[in-house]
Amino acid sequence: MIAPAPSRHHYSYDEYLALESDSEIKLEYDAGEIYAMAGGSLRHSALASRITAAIESTRPAGCVAFQSDTRLRVLATGRAAYPDASLVCGPIELDPADAKGRTITNPMLLVEVLSSSTEAVDRGDKLRDYQRIASLREYVLVSQEPRVEIYRRLPSGTWEYIDVREGTVMLATGATFDLAALYAGLPT
Repeated sequence: MIAPAPSRHHYSYDEYLALESDSEIKLEYDAGEIYAMAGGSLRHSALASRITAAIESTRPAGCVAFQSDTRLRVLATGRAAYPDASLVCGPIELDPADAKGRTITNPMLLVEVLSSSTEAVDRGDKLRDYQRIASLREYVLVSQEPRVEIYRRLPSGTWEYIDVREGTVMLATGATFDLAALYAGLPT
């Protein structure tokens, strides 16, 4: 007889928030599972920093840019994550389940810098979840080599896909950056 697989604990969102508040590392939450965020490479960190700086320097009036320490919750699915960069325009809406007020729910822009350990989730489950955020206009994936992919919500509600491998990236949410400058002098 084959022994049944050990059951996994299904965490509530409140349990996740309690664990997260006591944790020395960032934790993400999805469908009752809690995932520790691995530290990024120097290249990943430099790319995320440059993207955040580009967003900050070109953000429209009334918008606030955030880096990866800001937690996001997709209210439609319950996912809680720490995107590499985000932008909220207008009043910041906070997660009503987070009594400490540390979780945003209405980004206009989300950016993830891809790595081999996160790319499948960033292109799959996170993309599907993020697209359920009513305020989201753009989801941007930044590769380790010169390539920026943009998922942009059209006025019809459908999404267009833009793949930029050279030249200038112009986001509808305001940020503009040159790929050559973005990738110049990055650590390997």
